[in-house]
Amino acid sequence: MKIKQLILAGVVTSMMSVPAMASDWFVGGAAGYQKNAYETTQLDSSVKENERDMAYQLRFGKYINDNSRVYGTYGYNSEDIGKQQTFLLSYDYLVPLGQSNVNWFVGATAGMTHTSIKEADLSSGDNFVWGGQTGFMYNINDNWSTEIGYQYLKQDYEKDVANGANTGTFSLNDTQQVYLAIDYKF
Repeated sequence: MKIKQLILAGVVTSMMSVPAMASDWFVGGAAGYQKNAYETTQLDSSVKENERDMAYQLRFGKYINDNSRVYGTYGYNSEDIGKQQTFLLSYDYLVPLGQSNVNWFVGATAGMTHTSIKEADLSSGDNFVWGGQTGFMYNINDNWSTEIGYQYLKQDYEKDVANGANTGTFSLNDTQQVYLAIDYKF
């Protein structure tokens, strides 16, 4: 748990230490494909299941300088097993690729998810998540940019389950997502 608190503290500190200089704010949205890795464990057996479906994001952030940005994201995903709402804080380091309008980015993310499982005996829960992302961003002009990215989030959703005399756990271990986003800078 300490490492999770340190990661979250680092992201929050990064967001709060934004220097007072001329920079661009941005707002945008993304749509992508998300895979959730679930696992049910009972006695000595384990069953893993991957669910895949569309995911959607709204985001708002600030470019600190030409090589750094911070942003908050609200995301939504619904599939056969359950649905998730994510509230994330992210930092990306941007690497220009030559003299083009293309940047490679790599960054860290931490936040909370609200996970609701459709099974009647499993309750919903708010859980800490952390991970990273990478991808390519293209600056269309001074106001518009688009990006394609990959994000990995380590999940902490785990609930006890009972099936007669058998007891075990049901967990969401991680989430992987590929997405296409568009942002407007102002």
